[in-house]
Amino acid sequence: MGYTILFSYYEIVGEEARLIDEYRLPSSQQKESLETLLRQQNYEFIGNVDLWGIRTNKFMSIAEIINNGRENIS
Repeated sequence: MGYTILFSYYEIVGEEARLIDEYRLPSSQQKESLETLLRQQNYEFIGNVDLWGIRTNKFMSIAEIINNGRENIS
């Protein structure tokens, strides 16, 4: 069973965040390996089981680890 990391990039304008781009990165690695990869890229766990994030003054990136066996595409 594989996973996909859904990266969502936002521009921060004042108090609002505007979605700039989304990218899906499919992977056959174990979830723990993907979490290690995100930590190495300075992403921080943000409280949900599979959500990670990184933020600067002007940009924010959210990474969601999705189990391909239960993925919901909207």
